[in-house]
Amino acid sequence: MRRLTSVLMIVTCLLAGVALAADELIPRPSRPARSYRIGVLEPNMAIPHFVAQAYGFVDEAEKLGARVILYDAGEHKNVAKQVSQMEDLIANKVDAICIVPGTTATAVAQIDEAIAKGVVVVNVNIMSDNPKAIGRIRSDDYELGRLQGEFIVKALKGQGNVVMIAGVSGNSAFIMRAKGFKEYVAKHPGIKVLSEQWTPNATDKGLKLMEDWSQAFPKIDAVYSGGDRLTIGAVQALLAQGKQPGDVIVTTVDYNDDTERLVREGWISAAMVQVPVTMGRWGIRVALLALEKKPIPPNLLTPTYVVTKENADQIDLTAVRQPKGWRPPM
Repeated sequence: MRRLTSVLMIVTCLLAGVALAADELIPRPSRPARSYRIGVLEPNMAIPHFVAQAYGFVDEAEKLGARVILYDAGEHKNVAKQVSQMEDLIANKVDAICIVPGTTATAVAQIDEAIAKGVVVVNVNIMSDNPKAIGRIRSDDYELGRLQGEFIVKALKGQGNVVMIAGVSGNSAFIMRAKGFKEYVAKHPGIKVLSEQWTPNATDKGLKLMEDWSQAFPKIDAVYSGGDRLTIGAVQALLAQGKQPGDVIVTTVDYNDDTERLVREGWISAAMVQVPVTMGRWGIRVALLALEKKPIPPNLLTPTYVVTKENADQIDLTAVRQPKGWRPPM
């Protein structure tokens, strides 16, 4: 029998409906008297989340009279490439660097080098092991995982088998999401985690894992996913197996065009939505505040919320996606 997926939505950081008009923790500062050059390091712009984030960096910089020099490492684990890009920015004497490291250990030494040379370094989205980088702008990734656990437990009424597509190893965002999920479901003994696998955030990886698990386990009731590219692949596998929307509870993080379609069709039961455009905007604001010797607010956690097919029409996407047709200035 098709499992009903209509579960009361869980919303965090929203006070008025499902909208992104909440007061910002870090309002846009005044335009500085001089124009600054800010390097931005993204880990993998094949993923829509990071394209939207790049838009936030670039658009906010333009609004505040700054210029962005944008680099893409091409994959989370391209550590050597991202290190080389950071060294290039340091050599070019940019005023600030906003780094979204592919892993927590990426460019730790280069952050020290940049700071020693007077370059402001702002850490965004994926947390660095180097505590000297300022800002630490991110979603509450632990909460994103916990919310998935809460949704799945409620949808399964506390009984069922779950598989975990954890995401990229060595990456703070995926690590904390998985931790939040596991610690929540551990309180519900009727929920059994059959398998947890770490893998690059790519559609083909999610597809292959779901195919393998379907062979290994006769009954899978729910799928936890740390990122929506993986989820899309998992749904493709379920579709190929003749499943119907709602037969398996599927939850994920992020909300690109394909994810939205699958949410509306019922294949993805709930998406934990981040605001990558806001992350980019806040990164530029923190960089400029630091350069202008102005105070920076602590605890810069960006809003997150849950989208299901029941509330999908109520979502304001301006902080989630770049405008249609926008391309990164690479």
